[in-house]
Parts: sequence; structure tokens; C-alpha cells
Amino acid sequence: MEKNDHFYACFGGFGDQYWTQLTTPNFQGACDCLTLCRVDAQTGAVSVCDQLHGLESPSTLVVSPDQRYIYCGNEEHDFKGRGFGGGVTAAALDLKAEKLTLINQSFAAGASTCYVTLDRTGKYLLVANHGSKFYCSRFDIKDGEITPRAVRDEGCVSLFAIREDGGIGKLLDRLVLDGTGIDPIEHASAHPHSVVINDEDFVIIPNKGGDNIWVCRLNRETQKLDKLSVFQSDYGSSPRHACFVKNTPYVLIQNEYDGHLCSYRLDRSAGTLERISRVDIMDPSVKGSAFSLLGADLHPWGIDVQVHPNGRFVYANNTQRVVCQLELEPDTGVLTVKNHCVTNCDFMTRGIQIDREGRFLIVTCVASEKAVVYRIDQQTGALEPVSEPSLPTPTALRFLYPEEDRA
Repeated sequence: MEKNDHFYACFGGFGDQYWTQLTTPNFQGACDCLTLCRVDAQTGAVSVCDQLHGLESPSTLVVSPDQRYIYCGNEEHDFKGRGFGGGVTAAALDLKAEKLTLINQSFAAGASTCYVTLDRTGKYLLVANHGSKFYCSRFDIKDGEITPRAVRDEGCVSLFAIREDGGIGKLLDRLVLDGTGIDPIEHASAHPHSVVINDEDFVIIPNKGGDNIWVCRLNRETQKLDKLSVFQSDYGSSPRHACFVKNTPYVLIQNEYDGHLCSYRLDRSAGTLERISRVDIMDPSVKGSAFSLLGADLHPWGIDVQVHPNGRFVYANNTQRVVCQLELEPDTGVLTVKNHCVTNCDFMTRGIQIDREGRFLIVTCVASEKAVVYRIDQQTGALEPVSEPSLPTPTALRFLYPEEDRA
């Protein structure tokens, strides 16, 4: 069947973010909505179709396999003013009508909800709760005495059932991570920043706060996450975002604090990771990073990583506002840096995504109130900017496709 001349992208973004302060936001976000956009398949031009307002900081997204539903993580530490951390939201998608409709919302069972994903069936929602960086008091009774104990919010991954109507159902499991790292604030406790699952139900959880990577498996009988192993990364590396390379044993993980991208081999029998390569995605020609404004000469932090459908082109971004183009050697899993693309963004880029045909890469520019659409050269993987749609403090996007494209 002939392909459509368009497809869709749905964007989410930041509301106010309280990263190190309780009462004054570190970043004042303007996003309270999901924004559904039409993308011209030839030119990459983007136009807004619909917006679903009234959502708190819908900063990360996932689309159901049948494209009927979209889910977002509400990156809050005080969702709905109840003091229970972050939230998750379910919305119905009607691509023919180009319409979004709210289904329901739920507490995420953790703070600062920063990533959501679905299993292959769309029946299970996995939610990464970063946890806040604030202390709270708990009280223990020992030998009849009540004593206070200062702890950090728990970094955890929550597992939810999805209802028949696409809504968020029962909380099935809550996996609490552990570990500490190099920075007394950023790494004082576990902070999972993403969670990904493949078609074999293997689950990868990079724990930026603990300098480790958890390998789990979704147990469909018990409806729990079975912990298989924990890979200890380099001290101060802060693993952040992960992606599977389809039809290979490889997993790619972008470190936040040291800005390096690593490739791993997943041993499916043992449930363990073995590192293959580690490369710096920094562009040496670009001086400084967004976080040097904090008074420290820091290495640019890594953000996201995505793989082209051809399995060879890899793209990762960092706080230099740079998208690094790499190549993955299919026989060995070794990564090689090929090029750097400096985006026209302020402060930092955030999420990146590649459409399923591998034609376009879109990067969100959270502080610049826009995204940048790049055309991908199919021979070299080079990026050419083609459009810059305006959006409210965007952080993440996911692509959707008309029914005709799936026939």
C-alpha cells in the first residue's frame, strides 16, 4: 500500500523543576500539555494538530503498540499537591481525528518521574522514578526509643498494569534501587533515569545515582520484575539513558556525568552485561557546557541515545547542545565517533528520536521553546536541519503513523 505523505509526533515537556530547591524552581517550564503534531514526510515541516492541557510536567512519553494510547510521566515531586512524588497519565489517541483525550492519572509510587515505557503487548507500563535530591525524616523505634533517621527519596522503578480501556491500572511491583556515586548531591542515592524493555522481556535500568546498571526480567506469571544482575560502571560515570539495538545482543547506555557512550553485550543466558566499548561524545571544538554556569569546570553531561533503523548509525546528545553521530560495528558492537552537529539551541538539548523509516531525527531544545528537525543522509548518517517548530519547553517526543502505513 502506498505510504502517507505525513506522520505524527507527540511532544511533552517540563513544567517547573525543583532539582535542588524546595520552594523556588531551578527551571521554570511552560509545558502543561501533550502536543500532537503532523510531520510532512517529505520536508520535515511540523504543524500542531491538538493539545491536551492540564497536565503537570509531562516530560517523558511512550505510545502503545496499537497506537491507540499514549502515556506520560509527570516529572514532579509533589504531584497534585499531595506530597506523594510524581505521576503518570494515560491519554487516548485518535489519529484520524487528530485528537488527544485524557483517560486517567495515577501516582507513580516515586518522586521525579522521568521515564515511561511499555512491554511488547502494551499491557505493562514501566516507570522510572528518579527520586528527589532532598532529605526527609523517618523515625525508627529501637529499644523502645523513637529516633529520627534522615534519608533520601527512593529511586525506584514501578510496574503498572494497563486496563482494558487503556487507562493506568494497579501497581504491581516497585523495585527500589541502591548505590551512591561521586557527587554529594547528584549521587547521594540511587537515581534511575530510564528503563527499557525488549521483546524478550529483558529490562535495563541505568542508575545514575549509583554508578550501576540493573538487568531484570519481567516475570509475566508473578507480574514482578526479577533482578538478574547489577553491572558496576566506572566511579563517577552516572549511567543515564539506554536503548536496545534490535536483532543484536547489544545495549547502548549514555553516561550522564562523564559524558561517555558505552556499548554492552547482553548475555541472555546469564542475564549479565559485558562492556564492549566506551567513547567520549564531547565535541572538543565547543568550549564549556551548560552546567559550567554552576561554577565548576565540568565535563559536558550526556543526555540521550538513539539508534537508526539500519542498526549502524547512532546518535547521542550532551549539554554542549551537540548531537554526536557515531557508527556501531555490527559484528563486534564497537562504537566509533564520526561527526558532531552543533544545534541551534540555548542551554541544552534534551530528548532525541528517529522516525521508523530513518528519514528524520528530532531533538528537543527545552529552554529555546522549540525542537529541531534534521534530515538524515541515508548513506552517511549526516544531519541537515530542515525545520524548527515552536513548542512549550519540550523534553521528549514519540512518533506515530497513520493506519495506512501499518497495512
